[in-house]
Amino acid sequence: MNWFVAKMIFQIEGSESSYPQFDEQLRLIDAINEELALEMAHQLGYIYQDELKSNKQTTVKWKFVAVTELEHLGNLEHGKEIHYHIVEPDNLENYLCFIDEKANALRKRKTA
Repeated sequence: MNWFVAKMIFQIEGSESSYPQFDEQLRLIDAINEELALEMAHQLGYIYQDELKSNKQTTVKWKFVAVTELEHLGNLEHGKEIHYHIVEPDNLENYLCFIDEKANALRKRKTA
């Protein structure tokens, strides 16, 4: 198998947020080459556009915007790196506290 990971962007319309909202998704694509993987990612973007009613009965839509990244993964195997992101926090102590909170929440979820 020849795997790729695609970053797909959806704009969330009709939400009650006062700020524009976007949903960034990473999706696995199995394709014979990069060109086909990109085409398949676009097709999935249109397929996964969605619309639902909120608790207040307003319509909320996920509108596909674009595929912004496509990385070749090759064959999948245990422990293989599929994504990385380098962070340069403004405040080291706050960032480490944030990471600790996220790790603790994950541990609690596993024991619940």
